[in-house]
Amino acid sequence: MRQASWNEMFASRGEPTTLAPQVPQEPRGWRRLFWWEDLLTFGLLGAIFLTVIGAIDQARWVDDMPSLFPIALLGLLMGALLARVRWPEGFVHLLAISVGAAAALGQILAVIPGPHPVARFETLTTRMGAWFDAAFTGGISNDDLPFIVLVVALSWLGAYLSAWAAFRWQNAWLALIPGGTALLMHISFLPGQFSFTFVVFLFGGALLITRLHLMERARAWRQDGTPYPEMLSLSVLHATFWLAVVLVSLAWLLPQANEAQAVESVWRKATAPVTERMEGISRLFISVSSRKGVSVHRYDDVLPFLGAIELPETKVLEVTTEPLGQPRYLRARTYYFYTPTGWKRGSSQTSSLDRYAITAVDELLQLRQAITSRIITAGHTGDTILTIGQPRRVDEPVRLQWWAIQRDILGVDAKDRLREGSVYESVGSISVAPEVVLRAAGSDYPGWVLARYLQLPSDFPSSVSNLAGDLAAREATAYGQATAIERYLRAIPYDLDVPNTPLGEDAVEYFLFEAERGYFDYHASAMVVMLRSVGIPARLAVGYALRDEERAASTDRYTVTEQSAFAWPEVYFPGLGWVEFNPTPSLPTVERPSAVPIAAIDGDSDSESSGDLGFGALEDLFPDDGGTGLENLETASSSDRNRWVLIGVMAGLATIAVAAAGGLRYAWLRELSGLAPPARLWGQTVRLASWSRIPPAPHQTPREFARSLRDEVPDLGEADVLADAYVRHRFAEQPEEAEAARLEEAWRSVRAALLRRLLRLR
Repeated sequence: MRQASWNEMFASRGEPTTLAPQVPQEPRGWRRLFWWEDLLTFGLLGAIFLTVIGAIDQARWVDDMPSLFPIALLGLLMGALLARVRWPEGFVHLLAISVGAAAALGQILAVIPGPHPVARFETLTTRMGAWFDAAFTGGISNDDLPFIVLVVALSWLGAYLSAWAAFRWQNAWLALIPGGTALLMHISFLPGQFSFTFVVFLFGGALLITRLHLMERARAWRQDGTPYPEMLSLSVLHATFWLAVVLVSLAWLLPQANEAQAVESVWRKATAPVTERMEGISRLFISVSSRKGVSVHRYDDVLPFLGAIELPETKVLEVTTEPLGQPRYLRARTYYFYTPTGWKRGSSQTSSLDRYAITAVDELLQLRQAITSRIITAGHTGDTILTIGQPRRVDEPVRLQWWAIQRDILGVDAKDRLREGSVYESVGSISVAPEVVLRAAGSDYPGWVLARYLQLPSDFPSSVSNLAGDLAAREATAYGQATAIERYLRAIPYDLDVPNTPLGEDAVEYFLFEAERGYFDYHASAMVVMLRSVGIPARLAVGYALRDEERAASTDRYTVTEQSAFAWPEVYFPGLGWVEFNPTPSLPTVERPSAVPIAAIDGDSDSESSGDLGFGALEDLFPDDGGTGLENLETASSSDRNRWVLIGVMAGLATIAVAAAGGLRYAWLRELSGLAPPARLWGQTVRLASWSRIPPAPHQTPREFARSLRDEVPDLGEADVLADAYVRHRFAEQPEEAEAARLEEAWRSVRAALLRRLLRLR
């Protein structure tokens, strides 16, 4: 029995069935908008792209994200419709961008609180200006509005480009790039390997590639007059659909295909370039909720307050140490510059240190003890070298990051890249000063300490300063004041599910007086800034806590996971250096020895006997400014700058528009401006006809081309006059002045007719 074809199934009842294929005609004008072939392509492309949009929309990366379906559907419709308009592409894109920007702006304003659109627009410009300021100055932003603006704009742009590539260029690969890129970035920040959306995208992509390839062949057949079945597209799509179903099913049913570690490894490597590029700009989108178990601390130039976090059981290190006796901290980085939304490392210098070379970190200091650690990395800490305490020696060539003097080490990085399984040995030093020595340390701080480690924002909340002052007033020494603040903060509950700090509020103030709960980043930061507000130098350190839960029984070997991520304050004591404290109640406080340990590192006796611990020469470099030590690194107000940023963006768009207009003019006059009138006008005629998709054939003479133009465009006008004048000019006949005027008149009629053809739908 013969199977019926699509032609037979769709043949009209009452008409004889024609089995011989014909040459299907492509509709013209407005009828092209409703051609079933284009509608089928649009439906397939829309299903692919809107599936990706649905996955992003459902993830709810930020709370106020509007639905992305309307703006994406608008982009698809605009791309498909404008691809059929026979205008210059530059003008079409400028028109599309204008309409798309207006639609995106309307959708964005709908989620901004405000009494009326004007007020909402002012809020938008202010918040975007503040975000641009943070972006260009290395700042931190917890505002979710820029992310909303970015996603809404890219949703429209990706949809528009996909439809344009499919309908104007007939290129399926380019049509799939915007959606594929968005999907890759989306699932790269989700746990697991694949998603159903990814399978749908691959399935639909295979269908779209096959369909557009067939459409290209069908167009060539129509131009050549080659007959083919009218419903061939449905037959091919039907066969491709079932073939794709079989292939996807076989791949999915392979033994543990969706759980294979090899596939997971390949997937992680494939998505790593995306996630690594995004890490550098994460400081600008800290309000975006990540669904992936990533490291809490990235050990880069900024440390933002993240709000709610998760601490996965991801292995990061294996550490073997000397007997510690209590939980100690593996130090990765320190931060000094505080902002209401997070910490910045600030300016620093870099110098190289050979393997086994000893740093000057303990120079001139007393009561420091060295601790050696052997560390095996798991590939999650970058090139950061970790030490217990202040870095002292590493068995690898490293780069030291320091400020002012090389004793003030901010971090250490390996010169050679640390990969999974890399092994190194580091030596750090911790303070072993008893409590009585710490209380007697006094307040004779070096100038470089005062110049850096008392920094606070100019608009630092007075409520935090007043609280710190009340707690410190009960103690007479810096150590007593530090322990008083530490005790107060340890009474605040430990909670990883802390809400994001509201926009415009100080994170520490919100933690202390509104949220009243938090985790190590908040507890440690609060202690640092509270100590600074009462004149005690302090800084924030981050890394990992070596907990007994992760120590192998009867050994000093720890398997450190991300659950041990930690932050703690370090307080400076004259002659003793940086001393660790712990205001976070999830771990015990640091125990102080009752007497000076025998293993304590001795300082330089010659320098110590001088009475000023060797810092006298630094007083000229860092003069006493009343103990403030503030650096003018923040501006009082950014509103004017925000307006200028917005004006700069608008000026840039205007420059692009002017450049596009200049480019169009250049394309029009290119190689024609210096020619005689007959040659110039005929060249313009040929160029405009080519833009209208009626180019001359290689074998046609000018007069033959003019006749074919008249057949294609009935109201063309005097194209023959222009062709005759051009031919006479080619044989060295110079036009008379009267003829030049007639040629201009003929050109105007020809130009009008060709422009009407150019602006008409295909």
